Amino acid sequence: MSGVNLPVEYKIHQYRFDNFTKFEDIIRESLNFLGYTESLNPIHGLVDLNIYNHCHVSEVYTDNNIIFKPTAPTSNHFALDTIGYANASTLAYEEPVLNEDIEQMDWAHIIELRCAKTNKWDDSILLKWRKPKKEIPDDHILIIGQMPDDETVKGFGYGNHLYKISDIAFRLKSIGENFIIKLHPSYKPKDKWEKSLLNRWKKFDFDVRTGYESVHDYLKKSRVAIVDNSTAGIECLMHEVPLISYGWPEYHWATARLQTLPQLEYLVSDLSWHQPMRARMFIEWYINHYLCTDINSTIRRLKEIL
Repeated sequence: MSGVNLPVEYKIHQYRFDNFTKFEDIIRESLNFLGYTESLNPIHGLVDLNIYNHCHVSEVYTDNNIIFKPTAPTSNHFALDTIGYANASTLAYEEPVLNEDIEQMDWAHIIELRCAKTNKWDDSILLKWRKPKKEIPDDHILIIGQMPDDETVKGFGYGNHLYKISDIAFRLKSIGENFIIKLHPSYKPKDKWEKSLLNRWKKFDFDVRTGYESVHDYLKKSRVAIVDNSTAGIECLMHEVPLISYGWPEYHWATARLQTLPQLEYLVSDLSWHQPMRARMFIEWYINHYLCTDINSTIRRLKEIL
């Protein structure tokens, strides 16, 4: 059989979620264009390339894996990686080479997305954005919350997410800073402990915002934002808001890294660490040249990683 080119096969596994048909179809058509053949073999792993969603390679038992994950800034964007996603992706550990030619940057596209207040849940019929219930103060520090059980803060990260937010908030209060805690739109306290924590915040008169209010409305008036691993950090960078991260988001290359609580006072009072042009170069590259949205961008990304 020497000289015969056997088909290079791939399999799209229904792990971890099975509601990403539109992304799977784009990946399927892109791989077919590149000469791959979809395998219908039901035996797990007996193919040349394995496609999974929302996981890390440590969770699966196959070789030659590609992980895809829907992400901000719109419901059409998704990332492709060989080891995982978000703070467990290759991008979180390997600094990207950015295009420093400002004239080649398509910043107009970022402004267009920003003005449209896009979000990764744009296509959800269940999520309806509302205007903020209370006035948003100027020049505030925005602490952005995630779902406490989110894999990026509970599985890939460590420590209690709400505890971290609380520690940051009390530190900011102790130095007299004006801040808002914006919890995840879908978050509701699930037990007595979480209810007790939110009551404690209320006792200390913390400005806590809940419900389906767009982060875009807040970022227009934010002096600086603080995130764990939230995709809202992408929107912070789109708005060119100085960003502090205490998790390990894939976009940490464009943030200040908060490693100790005493460090927080210096980071929020002196923003000289912020490099606006580098942050702009990163988010332009991330959205326009790293993420996928269609067949052409997916083929480009697959060629980079295969």
